[in-house]
Amino acid sequence: MFGVNRAPGLRGRTATPSGLWLRVRDAALALGMLALISGCSPAATATPIASTSPSAAGASAVATASPPAAALACPWYIAATVSSATSPNAGLPDTAAKYWLEPFHVAPGLRIVVSGTFPDARYASLQVYDAKTAPFTSNGVSSALADYQITPDQGSVNPWQQQAAPGGHFTVTLREDVAPGQGSTLPLAPLGTTTGQGYLEYRVYLPAGGDFSKVTPPTLTLEPGDPSASLTPCATRTSPSTAPASTPSSGPTATPAAPSPSARARAVGQLEFFKETFEALTPNVDAAYVAAYLAPPGPGDVVVIRAKAPTYAAGDHPSPWPAASEQVRYWSMCVGLATATLPTVMNPLPGGGTDPGCRADDGTKLDATGEYAYVLGTEAQRAAIESIPGATFLPLSAAQPGATHILFFREILASPSFASSPQQVTQANDPAATAAAMGPTYPRAAICALSTLVAGGAAGCLK
Repeated sequence: MFGVNRAPGLRGRTATPSGLWLRVRDAALALGMLALISGCSPAATATPIASTSPSAAGASAVATASPPAAALACPWYIAATVSSATSPNAGLPDTAAKYWLEPFHVAPGLRIVVSGTFPDARYASLQVYDAKTAPFTSNGVSSALADYQITPDQGSVNPWQQQAAPGGHFTVTLREDVAPGQGSTLPLAPLGTTTGQGYLEYRVYLPAGGDFSKVTPPTLTLEPGDPSASLTPCATRTSPSTAPASTPSSGPTATPAAPSPSARARAVGQLEFFKETFEALTPNVDAAYVAAYLAPPGPGDVVVIRAKAPTYAAGDHPSPWPAASEQVRYWSMCVGLATATLPTVMNPLPGGGTDPGCRADDGTKLDATGEYAYVLGTEAQRAAIESIPGATFLPLSAAQPGATHILFFREILASPSFASSPQQVTQANDPAATAAAMGPTYPRAAICALSTLVAGGAAGCLK
């Protein structure tokens, strides 16, 4: 979720899709994490062990410590999932995921012990980031552990290592003196770092029944201490009552509410997926992405996207990984807005509820050949689109129908033998190279009249 772009300046390429991405990244960096902050206060009976507050500039949510070894006020200071139109929403989050982020202060001898239970969910991970919110390797040890890489406690079983019910226990230690082969250990900071900021993030995708209330994040204990300090759970967590204001991009590729014929021609050209080289706030090292831009089509038109879907670990429970029949653990297609905070589309519905701008793999229809056909349209077009065999509806923004949109295809934990993953794309900002690397799984997109789609199906729009 914290995939907000971060890079110095613009590159003077505002006429290209990557130029638009670059133009919004500096603003997204400043606003993105603030939009996700949940206020956290320790329970009334606890003695606060740190002072934690968001940065005034909004570039990060940092923890200041006194003494340095006690750098956290309560565990998981930031916790966010996008579940409604009023949820904090920035950095093109996947609506099937929840993210817990904990800032901490690096200090000599500090260890952070993470104790938890394996969640009943498709995917989970623990990842540590440096002061610049980037992953790293220290003494040959990665700062990321995917679920299947976590060693269970004695007497417990990791359900991503062998078939078992979730709920077994694990313990992972963040420490400065890491070495290969230690098991269930993560580096506290890059080698040689003795002070400064660090971040720990816990991610969960597709919990059982879609119910995140049943997912309990791990407990955090600081060692050494006098005595060791187990962090007191947050008594309350509050989120902004409304989503952050979205400011349409003012650059030359921004699209007016009623697209002109020339704008529509540009939109057809923009509907090309490419891999962008961008840095992100706390990027998920298990994920790979390709993106495309579009100016919303004119009245009566829709956008059709087709490709061969990767095989995946179905359901919302853990299953052993890697698996011979599964190319990826998870994939999804999301649509967001190219505005300052890069929000995922979240449309409130007249009868209540929200239509999220993401469709996970198990919410996507596949034809007999394993191809998907996403159709982007307005909520008013939804009924007609969903009546088309094999079509999966994705919403354009109801709040900003004329804004430039971003399509975002995400894969998590691609198998090393899967040669068509976005992870195999080595040339950035190059749709042709991306298409060549991904082969049949490359998303092909076009604007099509809804009447043509209804009459001939997706094949009538994209041969």
